[in-house]
Amino acid sequence: MLMKEYLRMAIDSIRSNKMRALLTMLGIIIGIASVITIIAAGDGVRAYMNSQLEAVGTNTVIISVDTEEGSENDLITNEDIEALLENEMVRAATPQLTGYGTGSFRKSTIMASIYCGTEGMETANGVSMVSGSFFTESDNLSARNVCVIDDVVAQKFFGTTDVIGLEVTLEYKDNMKSYRIVGVCKSPYSGFVTDDMLDFLPGTFYVPLNSGLTLLNEKAQYSSLYLISNDKSQNSAMSDAAVRILEARHNNAGRSIYYSQDLSSQLDMINDVMGLVTNFIAAVAAISLMVGGIGVMNIMLVSVTERTREIGIRKSLGAKTNAILLQFLTESTIITLIGGLIGLVFGVIGAYIFCTIGGFPPVFTPISIIGTVLFSAGVGIIFGVYPAKKAAQMSPIEALRHD
Repeated sequence: MLMKEYLRMAIDSIRSNKMRALLTMLGIIIGIASVITIIAAGDGVRAYMNSQLEAVGTNTVIISVDTEEGSENDLITNEDIEALLENEMVRAATPQLTGYGTGSFRKSTIMASIYCGTEGMETANGVSMVSGSFFTESDNLSARNVCVIDDVVAQKFFGTTDVIGLEVTLEYKDNMKSYRIVGVCKSPYSGFVTDDMLDFLPGTFYVPLNSGLTLLNEKAQYSSLYLISNDKSQNSAMSDAAVRILEARHNNAGRSIYYSQDLSSQLDMINDVMGLVTNFIAAVAAISLMVGGIGVMNIMLVSVTERTREIGIRKSLGAKTNAILLQFLTESTIITLIGGLIGLVFGVIGAYIFCTIGGFPPVFTPISIIGTVLFSAGVGIIFGVYPAKKAAQMSPIEALRHD
């Protein structure tokens, strides 16, 4: 019998028992939909996190001071930063001091996250400008009271991002200063939270280091420093050189006061962890496919029992064992394949819904889509073998006697 005939008979059998076929497919549909949703969402999260870290810069290294082992004399100073910038591998360097206060304009006041650093903070933080420009080296050296605000702050205070030259007031504890806006950047929370949630988060204000030190009442001594290399391949050599420079300047070599963190290596670690988590959850979801496969086998055994006389008649008319085997195996495969395709549709819809809520795009790969559909067909073959074999091995005489 031709394969075309097997397919026709399988489809006719499914049509004659639509509800039973649908219930049989249900486990497969849920399993495939779950796997597709989880893989697409997991890959989407990983891709989004990669893009965010790459925006910050995989060529960024953080040099930190072990404050438990070191003393105040071991902290990084502005003179240390100047010495590090003389190294040809260092493109930019900045500490980052953070304070939480308030920002105000006329009668409007919001909570403020105040970040103080050099002009290198734009690269180190992956700041994306909307209008104007980030403050300059000259602004920092002259301790000018200028700032960069995020677009959410601009909209709250002024109703527009066209605010260059206007002033806002920053207050931290008992200190208060007016800052002229030189640029507007995209909110660092964009993409992580919904637009509605942005209204309840503190506004972001970037100010030059030398101006911010007086606002935050801090000394020009830092426990950590961001170094940006010309290329991420230089990260390791740059961090080693930076540690040696700092040790020489502070005369603390051999005490392991300074240590480095490479963001590119953290990116690789995040990818590995996210891959393991996604694969584990997908494997757990795939268990439902096994349950669905057992359901397919159960229904096919029922089908074999119901069609015992049909099998006996066909065998008495000369149908070979392999023909009966292929007929039932084709039917179980078609059931799981249709269930897999329906599950694929629901999985894609589910991934888009889940990722839209999370604020990141889903990622669909040909391997995940084709692989899951083929896997569903494989479940039909594996769990359909026993019922098909049972049907094929029936004695035609005993089958015809079946009532």
